Amino acid sequence: MMITHESALSRAAAPLSMPVNFAGRWRNQYGSEMDLHVSGRNLSGRYTSAVSSGGGPVTGDLSGFVNGDLISFVVNWPAAAITAWVGQLVNADGYDIIQTLWNMTTNIPDANEPTGMWQSILAGADRFHR
Repeated sequence: MMITHESALSRAAAPLSMPVNFAGRWRNQYGSEMDLHVSGRNLSGRYTSAVSSGGGPVTGDLSGFVNGDLISFVVNWPAAAITAWVGQLVNADGYDIIQTLWNMTTNIPDANEPTGMWQSILAGADRFHR
């Protein structure tokens, strides 16, 4: 059974009345770091991945949104790639953790697009802590 975005959105709960403060520095399980700035429900900042195709760290601009304890952000990398994360803040043993899923799209040659488009999209999960 395929679920459409529209039917999934109809299941969304009422927003939380208490905003969550996502501002500050967060690190994931691989040592990548992001510095988040929050203005209302808007996010901005920088994300530094601990690994890249060049072998070392790489930094990209970050923008996104918060809605209660929900978060979504996108990083535009200097290489031909964009990554989007969605997640939720949870409290695990007294520590704030952002549990996320991500999708990254990379450029593939135009000639490969008709049959290889899905090879350009990768997915995974990250856990961020302060």
